[in-house]
Amino acid sequence: MAKGGVVGQGVRRPPAARVAGRRRWRSPRLVLPRWYERWRRVALFGVIVALAMFGGWWVYGSPLLSIRDVTVEGNVALSPDVVRSVAGLEGESIVRPDFAGARERLLSLALVKDVEISRDWPAGATITIIERAPWALWDVGGRRFVVDDEGVVLDLPAPANALIIVQIDAVAPLAPGDRVEPGAMAVARRLVPTAQRTLGRRVVALEFSQASGLTVVLDGGPNQPRLRATFGDAQGYEFKVAALYAVLRQAQEEGRTLRSVDLRFGDRVAIQ
Repeated sequence: MAKGGVVGQGVRRPPAARVAGRRRWRSPRLVLPRWYERWRRVALFGVIVALAMFGGWWVYGSPLLSIRDVTVEGNVALSPDVVRSVAGLEGESIVRPDFAGARERLLSLALVKDVEISRDWPAGATITIIERAPWALWDVGGRRFVVDDEGVVLDLPAPANALIIVQIDAVAPLAPGDRVEPGAMAVARRLVPTAQRTLGRRVVALEFSQASGLTVVLDGGPNQPRLRATFGDAQGYEFKVAALYAVLRQAQEEGRTLRSVDLRFGDRVAIQ
């Protein structure tokens, strides 16, 4: 370098010295309108919502949330496989299964009296069955059908010492799932186990006809014949029992012999 600070030939300038006083080039800035920014936010939000909905739909229909195991409880005569098949719950979403439809289908089975269905997380359901049980025999023209205490005809063996209700007028043959007169069954169900305590006489026979409903035959007291008491149906049952007790007691006090009592017409009790 020469004296006086003169730059010698061949010596490079520092880069700063070469660009001193010049502006650096910058790419132009793109300014977007405000409506575009709002639209972009809305579009982004829509995409997020759509993805969330699609994910929820996929999870809802995914086999991961379907019912794969159905447990059957309370059944005795019914096969668990039959219960599962009729219920049709396997493969349904456990989030919103059609339990109401399954219950309705199961109640259509003659042996099912009631049913309860519950979820068994994470992938199961439990069906609790209450089966109908044989209670009596309904005799039609000498042919006997097993019925439960509500009068539903069952395809099951008769219980030992079963009560027999004889229908004296002819009807078509019965089939499992048919229901005989519920009012007559309600009277029999309540009166048979309590007659000795409330009336002092046992029920020895039961008859039914379409015209008069249920007639109960009570055993006779000392030197007394059997008594036929026509209840009709279960309407006003408590009053009918009280009226029959009063009639029996009055007849005993007066030394009268009774052969039949008709209780179907309220306080107009017919006595013979």
